[in-house]
Amino acid sequence: MAFAIVSLLCSAWAGAADQDSDGVVLYVVDPFVEMHTAPGRGYPVFHVIEKGEPVEILKRKTNWYKVRTPAGEEGWTKAAQLGRTLAPTGIPADLPEVGHGEYLESSWRVGFTAGQFEDSTSFSLTLGYRPLSWAGVEVEAGKIYNQSVTSDYYSANVIIEPFQQWDITPYALAGVSRFSFDARQKILLSEIGDADAVNFGGGASYYIGRNFLVRAEYRVYSVSSNSDTTGLSEWKIGLNTFF
Repeated sequence: MAFAIVSLLCSAWAGAADQDSDGVVLYVVDPFVEMHTAPGRGYPVFHVIEKGEPVEILKRKTNWYKVRTPAGEEGWTKAAQLGRTLAPTGIPADLPEVGHGEYLESSWRVGFTAGQFEDSTSFSLTLGYRPLSWAGVEVEAGKIYNQSVTSDYYSANVIIEPFQQWDITPYALAGVSRFSFDARQKILLSEIGDADAVNFGGGASYYIGRNFLVRAEYRVYSVSSNSDTTGLSEWKIGLNTFF
C-alpha cells in the first residue's frame, strides 16, 4: 500500500479519540491515497487521491483521518497513508500521532545504546529493518572501553517481537558478533586480537511518543578464538527512532 502525505497535525488531536480539526490542507506526494467509506479496514475504497492533489484534514478517529478532496468528496484514510505530507509552503509536514503499533509496522529504525559489557562501558549505533511486524534484522557497531579494556565490535541479529498489543513490548534476539581487541583486552581473553562470537538475549521496548521509543536489553556472548571459548555478558539501554 502506498504511503502518502500529512502535515502540521496539531497536538490537540493527540489527546482525543474523535476530534474536529481546523481543516489543515496538505499535498499528496506519493502516488495515491485511498479513501474509505468509513474508518475501518473492512470498509470499501471508493476514491483515490492522486499525487500532487490537495487534501483537507477534517478530523481524526483513532488511527483514521476524515479527509475532503477539492471536489467535495469526503472519506476516511488510514494514518499510515498520511505518514508523509507537504504543507502549501512546500515544507515537509509534521507526522501525525504515531503509536506503538505504527512502530511495529514501520520498516526502518535507527538507534543509540549505552550500557555495561562485563566491567566496561559500552556504546553502539544500530540500524534495523523489519520486513514483518513481528520480526526484523539489525546490524550494530559499537565500542567497549575503560582503563583496562578496549574493543570495537560488530553484530548482526535477528529480532523476534510478537506481542504487538502491549505497551511494553518484549523481544528476543540471536545473532553473531565480531570483536577486535587491543592489547589491554587480553586480560579477559588470553592472547587474541580478534574473536568471533554468537550471542543470545532479550529485552523490552517502550513507546514514549512521536517516532521514539526506549529499549532495554540483556545479552550473553560465547566468544571463541582458536580452541578457547569465553562467556561474557552485556546490558544496555537505548533510544530508537522509526520511519
